[in-house]
Amino acid sequence: MEIAEARQAVSDLRAAQPLFTGPDAARANTLIGNPDALDQGFYGTCGMAAVVRSFLQHDRARFVNLLQAVYAGADFNRIPTGPGVLLQGRLKQRDAKAAQLNTAYIPLFDLDFVLARSLGKLLKIRSPQMYAAQKLFSEEIARLFNVREPFLDAFTLDPEHIPALNAAKLDTRLSCELRIKGWRLGQVAGFTVDLPTTKIETRTPGDHWVLRFDAGGRERALRVLRTAAGPLQVAVDVHGSESAFRDQGDLGLDSDGLGHLMLHVAAASTATITRIDPLAPQAAVDVVNAQLTGPTPYVYGLVRSFDDWQRAKWEASARTFPNPPSPPAPVWGRVEPEGEHIIAVNGRIEREADFYVLPVWTWKTAFEVRVPAAHLAGYLPILVHGQIGA
Repeated sequence: MEIAEARQAVSDLRAAQPLFTGPDAARANTLIGNPDALDQGFYGTCGMAAVVRSFLQHDRARFVNLLQAVYAGADFNRIPTGPGVLLQGRLKQRDAKAAQLNTAYIPLFDLDFVLARSLGKLLKIRSPQMYAAQKLFSEEIARLFNVREPFLDAFTLDPEHIPALNAAKLDTRLSCELRIKGWRLGQVAGFTVDLPTTKIETRTPGDHWVLRFDAGGRERALRVLRTAAGPLQVAVDVHGSESAFRDQGDLGLDSDGLGHLMLHVAAASTATITRIDPLAPQAAVDVVNAQLTGPTPYVYGLVRSFDDWQRAKWEASARTFPNPPSPPAPVWGRVEPEGEHIIAVNGRIEREADFYVLPVWTWKTAFEVRVPAAHLAGYLPILVHGQIGA
């Protein structure tokens, strides 16, 4: 399907379906003309967003079919949907995210989320057991993934700390107790208080405070309340502490889930999982480079050392990774995830001296990173690749 045909299909859908709004149609036309503009925004939908981008690159008819499935209830790859089946739940998830983010929310990318997360819903319809496995994988990345309650009780503090809290002062005694109670917080939430970044906000002097700090590359928040019995009850502020929530549409995919999605939802003709050998990475690189010579290739990488990839997206000076990768932040009771984020490999991976040069796409940005050959498997342990069409 050519660009003009795809845009005509968008116009036809806009005329027939009032829920497919003018901004939706405009955004769809933008993406048809520039697939790299696709943005997962504040959602944990990186794998599914990469798939939608592949539709835009290599199979515009499939992109149009996805639009029709979401907004008109059409079947998608022989998966029955029906009016509102895909759209209504996505709008609820979108609104939940908007409510959490408040002024940080960007409505411009609503369509990107609706389409990407609809692939997750289609996976749930087609393969409920695989979908359930992906929810468990999401919990490996974020212990709070399935939490519905706004607050989770974690531990108590002695009321002797009230003067320090009122003064927004992390004194020696309060710091010591927070450090001691860290094991309990780790059990509940998978992270502990990072004292150097902790800030105290007083909501009600003598009764209510909020502790904010960074942990695992994310902002966390704890609510501290005085109780009638005397101890201060500390609870995790769930919505202020973690971005991956099932009820807000976030869904992490592991390599099996991503491969299954490609074959059984996206209708890709092939899906291969290749793991990079830390001692001999070139073999996997050769496989991926061969894949990229095909007519409609996709290559997705499950990456680790998330903070390095995120910095590389924003800062050109951070696109050489000179150090060993950082392991994922430990989540109590969970195994380490095989990946923390999914990128698209945008072209051949080249070897230059002791580095591999990787052209990648993620977060609506295409850029190159230089990764030491000795650490390639640490930064990019697993690839899922194939052809998006026949």
